[in-house]
Amino acid sequence: MNAKNVFLVSFLITAVAFYLHEYHLSTLVSVFKFSPYLNSVMISVHNVLLTWFGSVRSQEDLGVKNKLKSTTVFTPEDLKKFNGERGLYLSIMGKVYDVGKENKHYKAGADYHFFTGRDASRAFVTGEFTESGLIDEVLDLSPEELKSLSDWAKFYQTQYKYKGKLLGRYYDADGKATPYLREVQKKIKQAKAREGDTNKLKLMFPPCNVEWSHDTGSRVWCSTRSGGIERDWVGSPRQFYEPGSSAYRCACINMQAAETLPMLGNIREYEDCDPHATSCHIKS
Repeated sequence: MNAKNVFLVSFLITAVAFYLHEYHLSTLVSVFKFSPYLNSVMISVHNVLLTWFGSVRSQEDLGVKNKLKSTTVFTPEDLKKFNGERGLYLSIMGKVYDVGKENKHYKAGADYHFFTGRDASRAFVTGEFTESGLIDEVLDLSPEELKSLSDWAKFYQTQYKYKGKLLGRYYDADGKATPYLREVQKKIKQAKAREGDTNKLKLMFPPCNVEWSHDTGSRVWCSTRSGGIERDWVGSPRQFYEPGSSAYRCACINMQAAETLPMLGNIREYEDCDPHATSCHIKS
């Protein structure tokens, strides 16, 4: 056996030993990055062992996700092991991320350690950091809360390394979306559409400036910048009913364009206020 073959056999034996002792093969891959040949051999070894042992835990760790055939799917029991000693992983909406780079926040005893080793999607928006609150059930949350959860999911997607999917409520054993996840995504989409409609209304009917004093009571007024919306007109204060709201709010109405505005039936004047005034004192 020549030197090259001896080296290759030793290399394969070492790879098997690492795998059987549950080490991540990414360690060896990083050592042999200089050699495309050895890198290719390592991928082949991994796939053979993957078939033999039925494990998918280390596919993402190889750093060659696009070369492997399937996505890493963690069982809840697998994920529990990543709450410290083997690493720091968490799941949000069924996607698993490595948060180890922020060890100071996620390590044992740190502020966010309770998120690791599990999917606690619900707690990201409810703030219920108890065992009964650190769960992945979210369908009963409001559309606004689900949108907030979606924003958290995007944060982890951009800030941390994706490791795979969690078998359970959101993904099946093949890493495919469950009906539950599709329903959650549907509600998030509806919430985003509603938010878009609300933003359009705020641009069309900007909120008034508001102040209160003990001597004069409440005052609402309009300017070229109110409600965080800048424009080239001032407008006059009106009571505006926004569909879905529980009460009227003050809106600045562009009287020169009033005839072209929609929802005129949702607008009414303030009592004892000049219709053309830009400022009104109102009853509380």
